[in-house]
Amino acid sequence: MFDRLNDRERILVTGLIVVVGLLGVYTILSLLVGLRESLTEEIFETRSQATQMDRVIREYNFLKGLQTGGSEEDVSIMYSKLDQILVRYNLKDKVQTMKDTNNSIKKEYIKISIDVSFRSVVLQDIMKLIYDIEKNKQIQAKVDLLTFRKPFVEKEVYDVNLRISSFSRAAKGK
Repeated sequence: MFDRLNDRERILVTGLIVVVGLLGVYTILSLLVGLRESLTEEIFETRSQATQMDRVIREYNFLKGLQTGGSEEDVSIMYSKLDQILVRYNLKDKVQTMKDTNNSIKKEYIKISIDVSFRSVVLQDIMKLIYDIEKNKQIQAKVDLLTFRKPFVEKEVYDVNLRISSFSRAAKGK
């Protein structure tokens, strides 16, 4: 059939076949690109959902701890969690003193406080520590006090005092 066409018609038919073929390839490629973009968007949404899920789980555990009798009921639990964070940011060897106090508030609650004194630390590491306590809920407590001073003018290190407090319900038998 292609033999019966003259040269002009053959060029026209060949050109139309090439155009239709290119349109087909373009359509297939655009579909693949669209699928890839939607998959990439879905991956980003899934990552953000995982982050949101982690945050919701931490908040739930924190609120559950408050409802069932408090957050950190034992000083040793607070110390062990605080030690883990201090080791993570290489602050353990910079601790000068750590002492705890227990105070009763209206005979219903117990306030557990840990006072930590650091010597010659970088403020960025202290901010990471505070972020883990306050936002990431690594310890179910709050930072009550933060003071710092610069002992050496020429260096960017500070002496920092930090107080971490947690509240729990007092035992009913006491």
